[in-house]
Amino acid sequence: MYIRYQFKYTGKAYIMLDILPRIRELITENTEFAMATVVKTWRSSPRQPGSCLIVTKDGDMIGSVSGGCVENAVVKKALKVLETGVSELVKFGVANEDAWEVGLSCGGEVWVHVSRFYPAALWVKLDESISTNQGLAIVTNLNTGDQSTFISSGTQPDGLMSLVAEEYVKRNNTLIDYQGTNYFIHSFPPKNKMLLIGSAHITAELIDLAHTYGFETIVIDPRDTFAHKTDYRTAPDQLLVNWPQEVLGNYALDNETYAVILSHDPKIDDEALKILLPSKVRYIGALGSKKTHAKRVERLKDYGFSDEEIDRIHAPIGLHIGAMSAKEIALSVISEVVKIKNLF
Repeated sequence: MYIRYQFKYTGKAYIMLDILPRIRELITENTEFAMATVVKTWRSSPRQPGSCLIVTKDGDMIGSVSGGCVENAVVKKALKVLETGVSELVKFGVANEDAWEVGLSCGGEVWVHVSRFYPAALWVKLDESISTNQGLAIVTNLNTGDQSTFISSGTQPDGLMSLVAEEYVKRNNTLIDYQGTNYFIHSFPPKNKMLLIGSAHITAELIDLAHTYGFETIVIDPRDTFAHKTDYRTAPDQLLVNWPQEVLGNYALDNETYAVILSHDPKIDDEALKILLPSKVRYIGALGSKKTHAKRVERLKDYGFSDEEIDRIHAPIGLHIGAMSAKEIALSVISEVVKIKNLF
């Protein structure tokens, strides 16, 4: 029997990556530490499943499992786990006097699994997977504390791993009950892709933000001067001096892909849109005023696109924050992209 617990929120972000640089430092320094992971929430718990708190043997904290509500109590548990080596599953909620004592007054509930950090072999696999942008899931048996990895191979696994694969594809961090045993699936999928059509000042500013929020960035621009003369403080992961129609077919244009049209040249933008509009990309945004977009809409209609397809375009691009400078426009764009990623 398989039960997927239904909660207020199932995390779809690889949350531990927020503290990954500090984890690497601790491992390099041979510092002993425990990890507390949110595995289940209910109602108004302030942190998502997959949120992590690292606790060193000196009681130093990195990360968060509740935004401060239960951290002190979790640190005590973590220090105990470091002494005993035995992992614990701890529940804090409205009916738990300890939770009230430490300040969980928001009316929610949070379940936290506390254990020593991953075994060395498992950590090596995870670190390599993240570094190479391959992706995997870590599966924790909450009854025993045993952990294993799941790597998508393209073949359909059986039993428990088939259920893990189902949640991993959805980028879920979630708790399941399989044959009477609780398992927590912590997903570390490949980065979302951001396709940037056109290399310009806004592109450079947007790449800085896109990397901050965990996107792989791919810039496509057939204009050699624009592609190679743009001042990138943060280099894109890929810079392709090609027409969009020559390279977009090489990418999985799926719902983990976000397309940003920035060239301001219809010969480039329209060719990209012809491929992107029928695809499954989650977001399509196009730079330009309302007047510019109205002309774009007429051209796309002439190409044979329906109103429904054209309505997929977010234009004018970005959340309305009164953006003026390239930096502010980039902020409005990444804000809209993150909103779409998290809410839809």
